[in-house]
Formats: sequence, C-alpha cells, structure tokens
Amino acid sequence: METSLAEHPWISSYPTGVRWDAELPLMPVQQFLDDAVKRWPDKPAIEFLGRVMSYRELGELADRAAKGFQQLGVGPGVHVGLFLPNTPHYPIAFFGVLKAGGTVVNYSPLDAERVLAHKIEDSETDLLVTLDLAALYPQMGRLLGASRLKKLIVGNLADYAGQPAAVRAHLQTTRQLVDVPEDERHVRFDALLANGGDFETHALGDLTQAVVVLQYTGGTTGLPKGAMLTHANLSAACAQYRQPLLAEGSDVVEGDERVLVVLPLFHIYSLTVNMLLGASFGAELVLHTRFDVDAMLHDLAAKRITFLAAVPTMYTAILNTRRPARPI
Repeated sequence: METSLAEHPWISSYPTGVRWDAELPLMPVQQFLDDAVKRWPDKPAIEFLGRVMSYRELGELADRAAKGFQQLGVGPGVHVGLFLPNTPHYPIAFFGVLKAGGTVVNYSPLDAERVLAHKIEDSETDLLVTLDLAALYPQMGRLLGASRLKKLIVGNLADYAGQPAAVRAHLQTTRQLVDVPEDERHVRFDALLANGGDFETHALGDLTQAVVVLQYTGGTTGLPKGAMLTHANLSAACAQYRQPLLAEGSDVVEGDERVLVVLPLFHIYSLTVNMLLGASFGAELVLHTRFDVDAMLHDLAAKRITFLAAVPTMYTAILNTRRPARPI
C-alpha cells in the first residue's frame, strides 16, 4: 500500500530500511526460546551471579518445568503466577508455563498484600512461583491459606549462581531467607524440574485470541485490572522492535549481543524488549535483581554490554554518578 509524505510526514523520520507497513510475523511466544535453542544452542543465554547458562540448557530447563507444571495440573485455562525478581527462575518458569499450555500472571514484589490478594482472586491464580526470600515468601505464604491459591513453587536465589553455597551463606547471614514449610502445599523449584522434560504439547488455535499473559495495570484509578495479552500481541511487539534494529546500517549482530536486564521482567516493557527480543537475537541476558547504579556501571564495562533498555530515572542516575564506567 502506497502512502504520501504529505499525508504522513513522520514517515520521513523512519530509519533507512524501516517501513511503516512492515509485515509483523506472528508466532507462539514459546517459539522465541525454541528458535534460539535451534539457532544458538551453545551461545550464552543467561548470566547470573557468576554463572552462564547456554540456550540449550535454558531450553532443557524450560521443558522440564513444563512437564513439572503439567504434573501439578497446569494446562489450557490454568493460570500460574510469577512472583519473582530478575533471576533465571523467571524465564525458566515463564516458558515452562507456556509450553505446559497455561497462562502466566505477573505479580509485582512491590504490591501491597491486599493488592496481591485481589490479583489472585481476579486472575484465578491457583499456582504461583516465588523464592524463599524474606521480601517475597511471607506475603504469599499468608495468602496460601487465605485465598484461592493452592500451591507455591519455591526456589532459592542461589539455585543458578556460580557459587551457590557462598550465596546461600550470605543470604543466611544477612537474614534475607525465611523457612518454608515442607508439606503438600509447597513444591521446591528443583523438585518441579526433576523429570525428563517430556511434556505434552497443546494446540493454541487463533494466536490473536490465545492469552499468554495476564498483565495487571498500575491501579492508579482503583484496583489493578488484568490486561489480556495474546501470543499475537507479544510476537507482533517483538517484530516491531526488530524492524529498526535489523534495518540497513544497523550494527546489531544476531547471536553476539549482550543485554543488561535491570528493569523487572514482570513489567511488560522488560518482558518484551529484554527477554523475548533478546531471545529472538540469541542475546546473552545479564540479569540484575535490582537497580544499583554502581553495579550497572560495572557490568556495562566489565561484561561489554551492547544493549540496555531502561527508563529516564535510570539514565539520569548513570549520568549523575561520580564514578563513571571505564571505557569499553
């Protein structure tokens, strides 16, 4: 379809090679990971606390998570909550839920307990993945007996660290961990993955109708409301991001990018532009559990980061710091 600059003058500002009417291929969201595993099996997928995980390993863990979720009853129509910071548990569980046929519900660790309770009931969340951190587990532990929430899958921050024993010892010493009951309502994250990964696939049908994520609004005008995001929504968004990044003259090299993931993956911006877009490029995702400008500056230089998606306050903090990063 032809269009004129007189009617749409903003088109003249588009980067070379970017079309206003570019095709936006749609696909199941879990295919972002599957394609990355096929194209870059031995490339780094995630770096977290000194450990690097390849796309092959990430794919195998997601498959095992899918089987584990199905053994807990997850399938089409079942909603699984993720109450997690930026750790490898998030992508493993996210893709595992989708492969199992379920729907992800993102929960923010910043939410008040009454808001979490509302989201559990409103979204019909029966299973939820979290960590045994004092900042996370207690809220969901209390809601486990006072809401429709039936089971918690609980991991530990050190599960995928380079030196897990040292990380656990630090967490214990600084009193960042809490005790988690061992009963039928709790499943350890490593127990969820204790299988062969032979999950059952489910047909999705119309990608424009199949809901992949329930993403809750900020609730500034009342209680948060769940936005139903489909496989088509998220795959089209990533296709839009890819257009300028892979246009003529771009220096993006698939399979050779490093993404600094500081923005929380439970926010849709970070989920799409960091995790899904990063997987579509075969990028290495360097995960930070929280915003710390000194840690960001260190990794931008030391880990030779090529891609950073942030918000204005983060960029302002970087510009105002008294300790600039050493040249890359």
